[in-house]
Amino acid sequence: MKLPSAERLRWLTRRLSRISVVEIPYRVGSFVRTAAQSRGFWDARQPPPLLAKPGFGAAWVWAPALSEADGRDLEADAETLLARGPRIFGLDLDFSAAAPDWNADPRTGHPVPLDFGLSIDFRHMAGDIDIKFLWELNRHLWWVRLAQAYAHTGHSKYLQALGQHLARWLEACPYPLGPNWSSPVEQGIRLINWSLVWHLIGGANSALFEGSQGQALRQNWLCSIYQHMRFASDNYSFHSSGNNHLLGEAAGVFVAACTWDCWPASQALRSSAQAILEREAQKQFSSDGVNWEQATEYHGFALQFLLAAGLAGRAAGHDFSAAYWQRVESAMVFIAAQMDCQGCMPGFGDSDDGEVFRLGYGKGTADQCLLAVGATLFQRGDLQAKAYAVNPAADKAVPWLTRQAPPPTAPDRLSELPRHFPEGGLMLMGSNLHRGDEVRVSFDCGPLGCLGIAGHGHADALSVLLGVAGEALLLDSGTYCYNSAPQWRKFFRGTSAHNTLRVDGEDQSIYGASFLWLQDVNTRIHAFSEDGAVIHASHDGYTRLKDPVHHHRRLSWNAEAGCLTVEDWLECQQTHGVELFWHGTPDGQMQWDGAAQRGTLAALRNQLQLELSGAELQGRVSCGVETDQELQGWASHAFYEKHPAPVLTVAAQLKPGQVLRTVLTVRPR
Repeated sequence: MKLPSAERLRWLTRRLSRISVVEIPYRVGSFVRTAAQSRGFWDARQPPPLLAKPGFGAAWVWAPALSEADGRDLEADAETLLARGPRIFGLDLDFSAAAPDWNADPRTGHPVPLDFGLSIDFRHMAGDIDIKFLWELNRHLWWVRLAQAYAHTGHSKYLQALGQHLARWLEACPYPLGPNWSSPVEQGIRLINWSLVWHLIGGANSALFEGSQGQALRQNWLCSIYQHMRFASDNYSFHSSGNNHLLGEAAGVFVAACTWDCWPASQALRSSAQAILEREAQKQFSSDGVNWEQATEYHGFALQFLLAAGLAGRAAGHDFSAAYWQRVESAMVFIAAQMDCQGCMPGFGDSDDGEVFRLGYGKGTADQCLLAVGATLFQRGDLQAKAYAVNPAADKAVPWLTRQAPPPTAPDRLSELPRHFPEGGLMLMGSNLHRGDEVRVSFDCGPLGCLGIAGHGHADALSVLLGVAGEALLLDSGTYCYNSAPQWRKFFRGTSAHNTLRVDGEDQSIYGASFLWLQDVNTRIHAFSEDGAVIHASHDGYTRLKDPVHHHRRLSWNAEAGCLTVEDWLECQQTHGVELFWHGTPDGQMQWDGAAQRGTLAALRNQLQLELSGAELQGRVSCGVETDQELQGWASHAFYEKHPAPVLTVAAQLKPGQVLRTVLTVRPR
């Protein structure tokens, strides 16, 4: 096992500072286990023989009868994959001349050596390698599309392509070597997609396994499946690492054990994985349905793990508890409530466009597809009405996962969807929510993140988003990247990239690394009205200052005037310098009138006026600033994409209790 680099040692030192005393034995055990596995001890290089009567679980996915149009869309996607390969983070891969190099960065072509996987420092890779591209290719979501096309058409070309990819992957990626064995959550995701492929191509009796070569391929695949199950379960991400990664690892092991009950250890692996999922469903999702990572994109990602495990377990006769399914349903309701009339979720926290599996085709985001599945699974007419309203094509995945008929739509019940998620920390305000003319205000009253490190959380406490009829006016700046550009990662996670208040030029927490904050930020909701007209909250991120500060923010919505009043003040003993940020859409033009203390944002269809008072102010508008001293005025709507976007920064000196007031008034252009 390689010794860690100086850069990795610095990261490890900061990372260890965020663990508790009870976690230390786990970390020591993990180090010993990893060192032993690197030398071939306690690992799965020699899988046990198959059971005399291996069990193959019932399918949790099947090929429905498709309309002619849906069949064409499915085949068109599959033909593109056959001809060229998948599209990953905006990059079109081209497999027309050669098979993919499974151990090379698809973006640069640079290979990653077949070292012991857990020793690969994927956070700090040389040669401009970004492992996200490699992992995305190797999650094999796109294999499922080929399997769907085969299940629908019966054309052997799709099955042959899958067989070729699988054989080459198994040869190129031996356990436990290389980048595809460097993070156990990747094993979990791959197992879920392999299970989908297995069922769609016919299971153990698939034509892919005919003849001696087919039988050898099946045997090699089953060996790798066992090794995947062992690798994920041997390296479960417990304690401060137990976020969506732990869900993914356990879900992959559970789905695999339900699909392939082929080894003496299968039932024990399944039982332990199910116990983890039962516990983590309650732990990682609040009772009002919000994922504790405080990242709305990861809400759907984590929910996909619970859904895959739940459906696979139910099909195999190993169903989960009512409490588990209640958390899944609550998480679906959260999506329906938070999704705007155009099908977009608020962008709080990290977003890397990740999906666990993808059965839908054509138009439709992952969250839209989840909502459509949830509507049918729980027979909720309100969810069905929301799914159908935002995207009638979002239900493409539904008949592949459930044979239930969708419920009748109940648009009259959309107004009953909750506005307030006080335990999860995300609140809604506005008028005509869930209608085409809605004014939607999203208020982040949640903590920085979970488990001490807040790996996917941003320093965005008390941030406000505002949209009109699906047009975002005030938005979250986004994520852009993870490890590939540290300066951009720090900016997009920082307080200045969000519609909130920064005190004394400091982030709300202390930045430790790309997925590490060094101080907790706790929030408190002091009051909110049931009609959604007023919300008052505060956070303690600045209590670390020499003069401890609590930042308070009160939002008041006046439906008749179409205006939102935002009042900010500091609970402290001394005067502090503050900066208030208002980030506009990239499609908009922002102006500042210093004499009138007024800002104006003109978007494509709507206009927002910002009138400020309560202190002596200095304002400036920035857009696309990129210097050694400052990054500001950028927005990222997709991973690895960023665009200049206007931001109004208002600076002031605030005395204790002095209120800085912003009145935001919406007008059509």
